[in-house]
Amino acid sequence: ALTHARGARPQQGRNLAIAEWPTADGPADYVLFRGLTPLAVVEAKRRRKSARGALGQAARYSRGLAIAGDLEDPGGPWGAGPGGGYRVPFLFATNGRPFLREVLEESGIWFLDARRPTNHPRALEDWYTPEGLHQQLRLDIDAADRTLETLPIDELRHGELSLRDYQATAIEAVESAIVAGRREIL
Repeated sequence: ALTHARGARPQQGRNLAIAEWPTADGPADYVLFRGLTPLAVVEAKRRRKSARGALGQAARYSRGLAIAGDLEDPGGPWGAGPGGGYRVPFLFATNGRPFLREVLEESGIWFLDARRPTNHPRALEDWYTPEGLHQQLRLDIDAADRTLETLPIDELRHGELSLRDYQATAIEAVESAIVAGRREIL
């Protein structure tokens, strides 16, 4: 019932998923709003379709969504070049299937944080909450990466903890992997 064609619009202080939101590339299945801010585009597919494969369609809708009227800009556009220009930071695609690690590629919710080109699509076990998406938007990953790069490890080597060289090397390797955008680090 909450479709753009039927007059549904984002409202200050409300979290809404509005269906059939118009974009330059056709209507997005859903746009998720926190108040007047569009946070995510959701592409919904049938169960037999690949959710991961539908992220490209969500990306097109994100690029084609106009931030106009009462809408508040979430801070984009993100990304430069042919793969960038995202107006909405988070992309979802779903086929309604449950998350199963054994068949990860066929799992039902795929997500991409489109703000950084190093981010990769991943399957989710469940949906983000509106507050969770807002917290993700507020994270300044570039600032955190700069902090990791500038913190001196020598304080840990010779300070109160007195790390051994192999411990400091392991910490530096983990920090480098985080800055490189890796999600799984051992």
